Amino acid sequence: MKFSRVSARTVGLCSAALVAGLVAAPGAHAASKKSDDVLTELSQLIAIGEVQIDTRSGRAREAGPLQTVSQLIDAATGKVLGPGALKMKVSSEGPTDPRACVKSGNNKRVTAYSPSNRMIVGKDGTVHFQYHAYRLGQARLLESGLSTQWEVCSVGGGDFDSARLRRVGTGIAMADSSHIWRIGQAWQTGSTPESYALNLGFQVKRGPVSINASLKQQPADKLLGSFRAPFRSGLDAYEHNAVYAWWQDNCIGRWWKCWKNSGSKDFQGSIAHALWEFPEGEEPAVVGLYYTAYATYA
Repeated sequence: MKFSRVSARTVGLCSAALVAGLVAAPGAHAASKKSDDVLTELSQLIAIGEVQIDTRSGRAREAGPLQTVSQLIDAATGKVLGPGALKMKVSSEGPTDPRACVKSGNNKRVTAYSPSNRMIVGKDGTVHFQYHAYRLGQARLLESGLSTQWEVCSVGGGDFDSARLRRVGTGIAMADSSHIWRIGQAWQTGSTPESYALNLGFQVKRGPVSINASLKQQPADKLLGSFRAPFRSGLDAYEHNAVYAWWQDNCIGRWWKCWKNSGSKDFQGSIAHALWEFPEGEEPAVVGLYYTAYATYA
C-alpha cells in the first residue's frame, strides 16, 4: 500500500464521499478450509485513510481515496495467505452513531472538528467507526512556552449476522515517523460480561477537556489495546504516535484452534483515545491523522 505524506512536520493520530471497492483477485475464494470443523483460514478487511486538518482555517479533509486491503490469513499464525474475494464497499462517510464521543464543557480554547468515518459494508455485515478530533490551545506551560494538545477519540464496532467475528477494531495514528508527540493513550481491556458498558474519558491538566464515549455489547471475550496494530501495514512506521483498540475472540493467539462456531454473531465494539502535545512553535500548520477500521471473520 502507498500512503500519502503531509509536507509540513505532521502528526498522524471531516468529510468527502470517497468510496472504494474491494476487488476480488482471480481464482481467490473466501470460504475457509475446514478439517474436522477447524478453521485454517480467516477473512481480513482493513480500511485506512488520512485526514488532514489545517490548524489556521480549521478545515478538515480526506487526503485521498481510502486504502483497502482484502485478504485471507492463517487462523493459527496470522500469516497472510493471499488476496481475498470479498465484494464490499468502503466509505469515509457514515450515519450518526449514538456511541459517538462527546466533548463536555464550554472551554473556548478547545476546537472540535467534524467527525470522520470509516465504514465497511458487505453482504456478511458492517463495520463502522467514528473519529472525533479536538485541539486544545494553551494547554499547559512547558519550558519552551505554552503547549498545544491534540486528542482523538474513536468508537464503534462491527456486526456480522451471516458470519462470525474473530476480531474488530479501530486505529489512530499521527503521520509523523520521526518525532514522538504522543503523551497519552487509553483503551478498555479485559473481559466483557453480559451488558457490560464501556466508559472511557480523558482529563487534560490545566485547561480540562473531558471527552467520554460508551457502548454496550453482548457476552464476549477480550478487549485489547496497543500502540501497534494486530496486523502488518504501512502504518507500522507511525507506531510511536499511534493507538489501536480491538475486540478479539479467544481462539486467536491461543494454543487451541478456531473452530467453526468460534467467534461472535453479536455486535462487538471498542473505544480508543490518544493524546499528543506540541511545544510552542512545534505544531505543524497541517496535522495528518490516519484512521483505520479492521475486521477478521469467517
